[in-house]
Amino acid sequence: MSQASTNARITRAMTGGRRLVRSLSRNEPSRRGQPIASQRGGEIQGLAFVLPALTLFAIFILYPAFYISYASFFEWDGVNPGAFIGINNFRDLTHDAAFWNAMRNMLLWALLNIAPQMILGFLIAFLLEIRTNFVTLFRVLFYLPAIISPVVIGIVWQRIYNPFGGLLSDVGIATGIDSLRFPFLADPQTAIFAVIAVNVWQWMGFSMLMYIAGMKGISREVLDAARLDGLTTRQTAVHVVWPMLRHVHLTLILLGVLDALQTFTLPYIMTKGGPNHASETLPIHIFQEGFAMQNMGYASALSVVLLVLSLGLSIFQIKVVGARFSIGGRA
Repeated sequence: MSQASTNARITRAMTGGRRLVRSLSRNEPSRRGQPIASQRGGEIQGLAFVLPALTLFAIFILYPAFYISYASFFEWDGVNPGAFIGINNFRDLTHDAAFWNAMRNMLLWALLNIAPQMILGFLIAFLLEIRTNFVTLFRVLFYLPAIISPVVIGIVWQRIYNPFGGLLSDVGIATGIDSLRFPFLADPQTAIFAVIAVNVWQWMGFSMLMYIAGMKGISREVLDAARLDGLTTRQTAVHVVWPMLRHVHLTLILLGVLDALQTFTLPYIMTKGGPNHASETLPIHIFQEGFAMQNMGYASALSVVLLVLSLGLSIFQIKVVGARFSIGGRA
């Protein structure tokens, strides 16, 4: 092959390459525009899917929150036009003995509910995981109270606590244990604790379910290694399984705190907050002030306090403590 022929082929190849580059350069803007348009279309579609949920959130969450914040600065009965009184409602609640009693009850509710529910739920879950007989039946039986209406639970336990013909009273008569015939719901010293005991019984099955889900993520090799190292069942539960369920613990604490802040149905059905505000929580106090006393402005101020407490404690636990649920102890 001659040198001239080789040079001619090289020249044609270079010319074709330049033409291809020019062609790609002309088409590049349109090709770049396609992904951007497609991305914008995806964003619009995503917004269309989220818009109904955002609308409901704005109507049922944001609007009521702003409205009660506005109403808290008025003396208002909920029907007639209110009179602006500034921050007087917030001043009044600092001198309200029933408000501070409700705060104390919510603190007791949190302290005496969260730990027992976690411990009992963990023990039940661990025992069910190491046993194979009738596991499904026991899971259903322990979880069943959690799906029953608190109204039904409250009415049933109100009958059980009844000192005149209630189940506890009958057991006390049959066994000679007079303390079981005590009017637990009628005594200011025991009413809140009697209601808390019912709440622990109702929700320990939920804690059990959470711990079962967490234990499913623990490798079987870890438990086998603990057994080979000579750890007993109790030592395995306390020193191996319990620490690996840290995020389940934190999640149950978060849910327990929120439950303490918004508890209404069970204590209201069982005691209506009595006797003499002994078992009254802040939501019950808000209900009594707003609907029974027709003091909507003051009830709105109490609601603002409850809202701030709920948001503050939730943000603190999530950001500082890091309360997240995941199976297997991973964040």
